[in-house]
Amino acid sequence: MASMMKPNHTPRRRHFPWYIALLPFVLLLAIASFVVESRSGWADLYRAAGISLDGPDAALLAQSPTTVTVLDIGQGDAVLLGQDGEYCLIDTGPSDAKDDLVRDLQLAGIAKLDYLVLTHPHADHTGGAKEVLRNFSVGQLLIPPWDAEASGETADWPRGLFELAEQQGTAVTVAEDGAVYSLGSGTLTILQGEESELYSADDSSTHVNNASLCTMFEAGSFRYLSTGDAEAQAEQRLVDRYGKALHATLFKAGHHGSSTSSTDALLQVVQPQAAAISCGLNNDYGHPHARALQRLTAAGADIYRTDTMGTITFTYQNDTLTAAATDTLDAAA
Repeated sequence: MASMMKPNHTPRRRHFPWYIALLPFVLLLAIASFVVESRSGWADLYRAAGISLDGPDAALLAQSPTTVTVLDIGQGDAVLLGQDGEYCLIDTGPSDAKDDLVRDLQLAGIAKLDYLVLTHPHADHTGGAKEVLRNFSVGQLLIPPWDAEASGETADWPRGLFELAEQQGTAVTVAEDGAVYSLGSGTLTILQGEESELYSADDSSTHVNNASLCTMFEAGSFRYLSTGDAEAQAEQRLVDRYGKALHATLFKAGHHGSSTSSTDALLQVVQPQAAAISCGLNNDYGHPHARALQRLTAAGADIYRTDTMGTITFTYQNDTLTAAATDTLDAAA
């Protein structure tokens, strides 16, 4: 008797149309196109992902020709200067905030930075520098004439920073005293003592904080003074050299509002209308210090703090300075 062969019931493969496989790529292209075409694209994407936003308002930056945005990156510094659609970032905060920094710049609609300024080689100012170089087109990297070996200090620039800058096509410049860089219709002027002064026998002069690159941003009648982490000795050097030419509409308090910065001598010549303090909430250093706050108040400055107000964007139009903060917890201001 012939044996019965069981039919082969091997399932047939289902062949999906070839274009189904392309759907993920089409979706990514659509998202990328949306982001590129809309300054608020990144903000919409983050909102869709359920990520809370504490970055600058892209529309506000686009509408205002002159802006200074003090980014809330915790205990550190990162300040975005904007003039006529050109941008300069001064410092990049600590490394644990580098992703937030990139996100905030994306939220601001930033694709290119004309300048990245690193005031001095402390981690709370340089921690996000390499991430910025990787994610944005940066025209020029400006640094002070800091030489760790000559100073006798251990503080130095992030490993591989300058090699990465070269790979990304970013020019690295040791900024010289008095050098002027154009930013839109405005200018960024370097206020920095001669290199020999930084490495004198006086210990106070060799401290990395006092080697901070100090800058004055000017646009029309607006003036913004940034002194990095410069302390009393370096501030006095600025006063002796520039005097009343340091007058500024807006002043970023030195060293996160430390008691050893924002001295009476400096404030007497700066006479700021407003002062911004960049520091982390309940930080371990006690910043801003009560004495610094008292001096700023006595100088007649309105005080704005990232620890209680979040990211703060200052705009200047028609000789009027206006501040907009992302957080309403401004009871201390």
